[in-house]
Amino acid sequence: MTIKDIAKQAGVTPSTVSRVLNQSGGYSDKTRQKVLQIAAELHYQKNEAASNLVAQTSNVIGVLITNATTSFAAPIIDGIEDWAYQHGIRILLAHCGLNDAARLKACLDLMAGQKVSGILSISVQFDATNLALLKQLGLPLVSLGVKVDGYPTVAIDDEKAAYTGTKYLLNRGYRRIALAAIDPTDPQTGQARCHGYQRALQKTGLAPLIIPGDYSFQAGYQAAKQLWQAALPPEAIFAASDDAAAGIVFYAQSQGLAVPEQLAVLGFDNSYVADLVYPGLTTVEQPFAQMGQLAIEALVMKTPLPDQVAYQIKERHSVGWR
Repeated sequence: MTIKDIAKQAGVTPSTVSRVLNQSGGYSDKTRQKVLQIAAELHYQKNEAASNLVAQTSNVIGVLITNATTSFAAPIIDGIEDWAYQHGIRILLAHCGLNDAARLKACLDLMAGQKVSGILSISVQFDATNLALLKQLGLPLVSLGVKVDGYPTVAIDDEKAAYTGTKYLLNRGYRRIALAAIDPTDPQTGQARCHGYQRALQKTGLAPLIIPGDYSFQAGYQAAKQLWQAALPPEAIFAASDDAAAGIVFYAQSQGLAVPEQLAVLGFDNSYVADLVYPGLTTVEQPFAQMGQLAIEALVMKTPLPDQVAYQIKERHSVGWR
């Protein structure tokens, strides 16, 4: 019996169950009572044998995320907290901002002050100063999504994934394909996805069209607005994230455009947003919960990590055929 079983019956996320059982707050009294009742009915017990495996280390792991507005972080944190609770580990979560060196330093200082035994960072890019500070602190780190020099990483191959996504659209007959809401100056995720997109188009002799953005809903909305007002609008838009894809769909619907009949939209991530919009987003799926579990297991248990995590196209209804 695991907290996933409790979460399923209670209709909440595993991370919520973890917080209730750890009495760490962030839930209503009604939710607390429901979770505790179900846990008692299922005779849930912690895995003490697994907890003993990590007894030689501190039971606090720091988790750094850029911000709380992106949808992809939630399932990663769920995967981390699920594994952590079952192994007697507590989580200290901190938001370090997007490319905010001062805030990242403050978060590292917090982690050191709380004597965490290690850090998991989710899409956090370390500048030279904070990388030096991390090494000075001597804290082990596993990075998710982006590479941090000198530390292990859990990530998909972004260049190959963007190539696969673009080829998926090409194979369905789309030719005017734009890439939207992506940051081409981002030396890792942004540039890798741009290269994959461009490489797929170059093989067919088609011209790339990239609309920069910060992966957000608003960036997707503005990109769609700009693209649809062009002399020759695209047939399909490959969004850099599901959040951005949702913004594109929202703009299309505000203009009376049918998705995918008049505009196909392909997302990236397969976050919970992909199921919230209509039509549901076809998207490049990253196995976020699995990535979170792999990362914390590698940090605590020193288990080896795969070179790359597998991705796939998750089909719904936002992409059709031309």
